[in-house]
Amino acid sequence: MKNHPGRVSVLSAVSRFLLLFGITFCYGGDFTYKFSLSSATPYEKEAVVMKLDLIQTDHSKVILFKFTPKQSDDYTFHRLDMKEEDAYHAAKVHYTYLLYPKRSGEISINFKLIEMVTTDEKVAYSFSGDRDNVRGLNKTDIPIDLPPLKLQAKPLPGGTQVIGNFTLDYKLKKEQAEAFEPIPLTITIKGTGYPPVIHDMIPKEEKFTLFNEAPIIHSVRSIQGTQSSVVYPYAISAGKSFDLPAVVIKAFNPKTKKSYALGIPKKHFTIHKPDIGKLLDKTDTPKPLQNNWGWLYEMLGCLIVFAAGFMSAKLIRWSRFVKSVPDTDPLYEEIRQAPDHKALLALLVATDSQKYRESIEKLEKHLYGKKRIPLKQIKKALIGEEMESEILPKREYNYFNKIWRAKKR
Repeated sequence: MKNHPGRVSVLSAVSRFLLLFGITFCYGGDFTYKFSLSSATPYEKEAVVMKLDLIQTDHSKVILFKFTPKQSDDYTFHRLDMKEEDAYHAAKVHYTYLLYPKRSGEISINFKLIEMVTTDEKVAYSFSGDRDNVRGLNKTDIPIDLPPLKLQAKPLPGGTQVIGNFTLDYKLKKEQAEAFEPIPLTITIKGTGYPPVIHDMIPKEEKFTLFNEAPIIHSVRSIQGTQSSVVYPYAISAGKSFDLPAVVIKAFNPKTKKSYALGIPKKHFTIHKPDIGKLLDKTDTPKPLQNNWGWLYEMLGCLIVFAAGFMSAKLIRWSRFVKSVPDTDPLYEEIRQAPDHKALLALLVATDSQKYRESIEKLEKHLYGKKRIPLKQIKKALIGEEMESEILPKREYNYFNKIWRAKKR
């Protein structure tokens, strides 16, 4: 990358020396920048306050800044404050960050800084629109390579779980309960330091069942560090009396450089087992299981009711068919009792020659055309036609004809 007036390519020996103590001064053509650290040799997960001051030195330009540390697995950071001093062509920006080294050893903190250069005319143009027609600021973005800050993080004492100045409080609702009744237990750790999130604080054992939820974390960050309150909700249940072993948490305070312990003493829980004899109901004990055929009788009763309904519908239909046919009809009787073809011909012609035209033609063919047509066949056709056309609907004729034949026989 090309050299830029706002970038210092080589740090002086004095700057390197001051950097080890957490303060660095850097100067350039367009602006100067100044880093400061509360400590260059913190403990692992000890809070470090980092400040950066950016001050414009070339007053012929309009300069804006955009700054942030780069993400890394070696540290975490949180911006606490950013102050801007409004001055014509004399920008001043002050950043304050809270850093936590996540491991021991040498850690490099890298940054991303962009110098944005523009003019008064371009700034005025960007503000000339209204709220519905916002114009973008035309500027030139210049990335600036800042040298990384170095931290030499010191290791923690072995087994340390909490870093900072914390206290532990617990609330146990009761130490006696019924069998398998949940016993609430709430543990709260609060103080200043790295947020105390501890996994498996209470070890699981076979003699009791442990229920836990995600810890409830509330943190407030300031230049003094992170003020945290972490609540761990638990519940314990067991079928018989048991002892909850003591909980010991190793903690370290970087300010005093001393280790201390947080924890809960050993607790005994008395579990009352229910009297099995009292739970059994001796008077209303249900009878032993036995074969019950009541369901079969009930099903047979349903089938009988269904069959009765079905037959009733058939009988109603039968009675309708029977009632629709008159028991005696003079014309039918005369047709049945006609002794020969001539007598039947005379009866039909006298009754209705147009209605019985086909039967009349058959009788004439038999009498005068020398074509033998049985009298019984003509009578059968006449009686059938009359039934179909005058007495029953066409769709019921065949069924009734069978009934009529059976009745006649």
